[in-house]
Amino acid sequence: MKLKIVLFTFFFVFLFYLSLFIAGFIPFIAQYKTEFRPELLNEYITNIIFHPIDSINQMLVNQNPLLFVAMGAALLLFVYLIYKTKTKDYENVSDTYGVQGTSRWAKKKEIFKVPEDITIYPAENMLKAIKKTLRS
Repeated sequence: MKLKIVLFTFFFVFLFYLSLFIAGFIPFIAQYKTEFRPELLNEYITNIIFHPIDSINQMLVNQNPLLFVAMGAALLLFVYLIYKTKTKDYENVSDTYGVQGTSRWAKKKEIFKVPEDITIYPAENMLKAIKKTLRS
């Protein structure tokens, strides 16, 4: 359980930073489309990683709708994954249906336990018995 909590905490932080990156990346590309350099991208990523609150405030000032969309999508994905990883309790059907042990094939002596219910005809009388039942 502790491992699950730690993994989900790291996953939530990852989703938080990823949504911040995605929400600010499209306006960032639009602003620097003519003079885009790797140094600018490195500075943008560093700014998001080390100053996420300032990045959120900057996006709110600029009225960036992608911030709300990305954060909402990340939150929905996080809640969905928590819901899907819940362990399910299985009911014991032996109490309800009277099932015990394991199943196996029946033996011949168990199948033919009641010989009076089985009608046995000798081979020579079988044809006569069939014709008799078809006439009536």
